[in-house]
Amino acid sequence: MDSTVNSYRTCFSSGEGRRVLVDILAEAGFFDTNLSTPEEIAVENFAKKILKKSGLCGVIPEHSWLSIDNLDSFGQKLFELQIKD
Repeated sequence: MDSTVNSYRTCFSSGEGRRVLVDILAEAGFFDTNLSTPEEIAVENFAKKILKKSGLCGVIPEHSWLSIDNLDSFGQKLFELQIKD
């Protein structure tokens, strides 16, 4: 794991950090299926970049269980995932 991944994971691994991450994702439209403007899509892509920098997205393809209905458990589940070095 590189230092960027470690830094992002340290930042978002506490309870407060997970709440902030979930809020960032929700505000960025990560759970919205109706994004249509280039601006909305760009913001969502930035949220995905945060997840990738945290080592939490893009590594494991089975993320279809994520939805707006399980935001609280989403933040917890992200940090329970194992990351392959």
